[in-house]
Amino acid sequence: MNRKFAVIGLGDFGMSVATSLAENGSEVIAIDNDMEVIEEIKDKVTFAARMDSTEEKGLRSLGIDKVDAVIISIGTNFEDTILTSVLLLQMGIKKVIARASSKIQEKILLKLGVHNVITPEFEIARRIATTLINDEVLDFFPLGEDYNIVQVKTPKTFVGKTLQEIDLRIRYNLNLITLKRSYVVKDEEANEEIIKERIYGVPTASTVVEENDVLVIFGKDKDVKKILE
Repeated sequence: MNRKFAVIGLGDFGMSVATSLAENGSEVIAIDNDMEVIEEIKDKVTFAARMDSTEEKGLRSLGIDKVDAVIISIGTNFEDTILTSVLLLQMGIKKVIARASSKIQEKILLKLGVHNVITPEFEIARRIATTLINDEVLDFFPLGEDYNIVQVKTPKTFVGKTLQEIDLRIRYNLNLITLKRSYVVKDEEANEEIIKERIYGVPTASTVVEENDVLVIFGKDKDVKKILE
């Protein structure tokens, strides 16, 4: 059975979320108070409606009380975000996710009982800063409470060793999720070699780490830094 979602507020972020959910096979109700935006998205989602999200009767008429989750991305009007969040929570929506543009807004929404608050600007800024400061960090996904999933270049001291010898969990308090390994294929038409990357899968204790491997690691900031020093 396809999952059902509603996205309220169709700026750049809301539009991307709504279309991505729909492209992945979910049923999506898209809501905004701008008719031009509704016209733009109507053929990309299950249903699109121009509506004031603070009106309970209108929301219920769309069946929003039956969706698996609602994502609120109203933008600059934080008062409407608050009112919409409270209304959805009172309606008993299973999961209410709201976008905040500051730490104060995040605290307010969490106090109201919103299940999950996202701050995309802060998360993107942190990812960019981390990858710029550490050349070895290729990508970075914060999970909260200083825990992250990080993609790092293989440290030189790890090359040629097995995962058992490296012992990430005991020595560094880190968990290896998987690793990405580069390999060379020959493009016969262009008569040149192309470097591609594949997910290794679930590495075992006997897996030997190679120089060009990318390690996908879960752990805290301070512990990740230990292997990058």
